[in-house]
Order: sequence, then structure tokens, then C-alpha cells
Amino acid sequence: MGRSTNRRSALKAFGLLAGAAGGPAGFAAVGPLQEQGSVPERILARPRDSGAPGHEIVLGRSDEMYPRHSEGDLAVLPDGRLLAVWTRFRGSSDFATAELVGRTSEDRGRSWGALFSVASLSEPFHRQNTNLMSASLWPLPGSGRLLMVYLGKGATNPDAPTAERRLRCSVYGRYTADGRNFGEPFAISDLGHYFVVNNARVIQLSKGRLLVPCAVDLRPGHEFEWGLQSCLTYFSDDEGKTWRQGKACSLRPERFPSVESGRLTLQEPGLIELRDGRVLMIIRTRLGHPYHCFSEDGGESWSEPGPIVPIVAPASPQTLFRLPGSDRIIMVYNNSPKGAEAAWSDRRPLAFATSRDEGRTFEFRKTVEEKEGRAWSYPSCRPFEDQVLLGYYEWMQGSANFFFTDFKLSLIPRAWFES
Repeated sequence: MGRSTNRRSALKAFGLLAGAAGGPAGFAAVGPLQEQGSVPERILARPRDSGAPGHEIVLGRSDEMYPRHSEGDLAVLPDGRLLAVWTRFRGSSDFATAELVGRTSEDRGRSWGALFSVASLSEPFHRQNTNLMSASLWPLPGSGRLLMVYLGKGATNPDAPTAERRLRCSVYGRYTADGRNFGEPFAISDLGHYFVVNNARVIQLSKGRLLVPCAVDLRPGHEFEWGLQSCLTYFSDDEGKTWRQGKACSLRPERFPSVESGRLTLQEPGLIELRDGRVLMIIRTRLGHPYHCFSEDGGESWSEPGPIVPIVAPASPQTLFRLPGSDRIIMVYNNSPKGAEAAWSDRRPLAFATSRDEGRTFEFRKTVEEKEGRAWSYPSCRPFEDQVLLGYYEWMQGSANFFFTDFKLSLIPRAWFES
């Protein structure tokens, strides 16, 4: 039986084919699996049938040619349209050939236009790369532009035998005014390390500084590894024209005498500005809890990281956002009781916790997604009018690696997070 048939059987079993759920006028169920070469002009949202209320839509549907759609972000364009950008892979691993694609919506996310290319390996600037992924979008007030930050992988010594090649991962940026035509790419990071920047990670502080949080192994001789990472930011005070690298925070091994060194890596940091002007960094770890630390100088240096207890989470990222006008910070994460023992395939359920003390403590609140046979992670969280836009990947458990991974958007009423 071919993959397409397997895919259809799996989708039918989980109620994802057309006709599985109806909706009020103006809405429709997600359409059937797109065959290769079939690209509908517009796709429509449907009512959610479990977990959080609201509507949902699969913006990037996996198939045999592109078995993985994941790691994306959402933003409001200057004319009020919504833009979604995510990674489309030709394989299933993080190292497979990948590019950035997007869609736009003119009706608050209820329907989305045709797929288009955002950043391509065929561009002259990116011919040095084999993989483009993990977009972050941030509108720049007053300029009419939107900044996109993303990653590009490539061999540092492409002429060497395959087994001897070293892979770098660099941070790039580019601008757009209309969400479709993007300017020339430029480098943010140096080209001599393996940087990790998740999707939906760029923020701008109230004073205008842009921050890009990175995880990177800074040990001499380990520049192209990711086994023992530290966290830092690149920052810009001129809307991205120039960038500087801040100081790193790390876990001190002497504080963990009984923990193997590989578990002391800090991964996939995220940021939020606090009401007093400090910056909170939240960090994925392999220690069973997310960690956090604070900056009092706009992200240039950080306090020593410590665990967020009692939140238990696997080695998967957490994303922070604040409801406008609210005293609550919300963390979207995988609320797995397995904690540090969870495998990457155990990223379930998808939930949120809240903090009422500016990120010092969090408590579990509600489950966003929980269905047998699926897993979710790498969330993008954007408040928009009376709803919250959550973008994340959805993976069919039991499929090899990240095969059959879709990029999904849920449109959830803001009131649900407040109640």
C-alpha cells in the first residue's frame, strides 16, 4: 500500500477528511489531501471538535513530495491581512532540503489564499544553503515593513567527502511590505557556528530594540555541534540594519554533580518583555522542566537560569505571549507527565499555563489539543483582535520520523484564555 493511501486511511480514521465536521455558513471542512501538483486557490477553516473552542485549518498539508510542514509564524500586515510563513520539507528530518512558503488571509484567518514561495534555495544568496527553516515575523511600527528572521544550513566545507563535512546553521533576515515580495536576505549571525533559533522567536522591546534569541555551543572546537548549548541574543537598535551579539547564559556543571553533561544543554530560547522593562527568557531543557532567566539590560546579559517549578515538560519548546491589557503571561507548552523521560514523539498534550507574577511562577490552566494518535509542538502565538492565533505542527504518531507532519492553525477566542 502506498504512502498516499496510508495517509488517506489515517486522515479518515481521525476525521480530517472533508465531511468529518460541518460548520455554520461561511465555513467548510478542511479539504481532502492535496495530490501532487494540486494547489487549491483558497482553503477554509472549520470548527474545532476537541480541546479549545474556535476554528482550525491545516495551512500546510503533508504529502509524498513534501512529507513535513512545520515551524512557522503568523503576523498582521500593514493593510490588515494575515500572513503565515512556515517550513516545507522534501524529507522528514531537520536536515532535509527545506524552504519557506506562505499564505495570506483577508478575513481574519477564516480562509487563506494559494501557497507561494517566501525564501528559496534557488535564490543566488541561498545557493550556499541546503535548508531554510524556522521563520519569525515581526511588524516594525511606523515603517510599513515586516521583518522575517530565519535559519539557513549549509556545509562549511562543501568540497570535502560527505562523511567529513561540517554543517553550520546561520541566522538571516529580510523585509517585506506586502507579505509576498521580500527584499534581499542579509546575515544576522556569524557564519562560523551552528545557531538554533526557533520559529516565532523575534521580539521588539518597548524602546525599539529587536532581539533574536539563539542557542549555540560556544566551546572552542565544538562550534558546529549542539550537544552542550548556551543561550544568547543578537540585538539591533536600528530596526535590523546592524546587529550585535550579547553575552551567553549557561548551566554550571558543578551545580548538577549527578547529571550527565549532555542533559545540561540549554535549547530553543524564547523571550517576552516584562512590565518593568526586564526581559524574560524561557528555555527548553532535558531536565524535566523549562528553565528561565532574566535580563536587566535589554537582552545583552542574563541571570543564571533556574527551573520553572511545578511545570513539567519534555524536551520541547515553550512559547510565551501576553494578552493585550492583561496582567497574565501565557506559556504554551507540552504538558507531558513523562517530563525528561518523554521522547520527541511524546509531545502531547498541547496546553497552556499562566503567570500572574511576571514570569517568576507558572501554573497549568487548560489543554489546547489532546487526541489519541497525534502530537503537537513548536507553537506560534499571536493575539489578534478578539482571538488568539496558534500555529503549530501536528504529527501522526506512529509515522516514521516527521513524516505526515502538517502545519496547523487554530483560531481560539481570547475569552477562553481569560476564563
